[in-house]
Amino acid sequence: MGLLSAAIGAIVAAILEVSVLSQLQLGGVTPELVLAMGIAVAMVAGFEAGMIWAFLGGLMLDLLLPERPLGATTLVLLLATGLALLVARVTEPPRIIVIAATAFVLSFMYQAVLLGLLAVTAGISMPSLQPAQLSVSAVLAAVIAGATAWVVRSLTLRFGSSERTDW
Repeated sequence: MGLLSAAIGAIVAAILEVSVLSQLQLGGVTPELVLAMGIAVAMVAGFEAGMIWAFLGGLMLDLLLPERPLGATTLVLLLATGLALLVARVTEPPRIIVIAATAFVLSFMYQAVLLGLLAVTAGISMPSLQPAQLSVSAVLAAVIAGATAWVVRSLTLRFGSSERTDW
């Protein structure tokens, strides 16, 4: 996956998450498309594509959601993607089940850190974290990340990775 396709994919995923997926709720939870796809892209395509996805996807979410201060989602997505990259480094090459499990676990961390950050910076009262909604959100993130990892890995195997100069 090239860096341009990661950038465009992150922007499109953020727009879809805010517009279309906000209307489609499962168990009272909106799927976190940018987080799940970002974890999958980072673990399959590598550091540069993952960081571009997290930065641009988080920035677009911050711009499209007026209740979030600029940079809050970006910071939390960069942290989650960095942790996913550490898992990918340890389990080189990561299997799809590992990617889905990583998205499942990091979804809990993403929600908790984002809500805490919004409570501190934007003055939003910290709502109680309901375990049922967090679990549904984590399962959705795992399914989305697994499917995305399969697609990105298939495209990489079919078209090859972009050639880069080794320094």
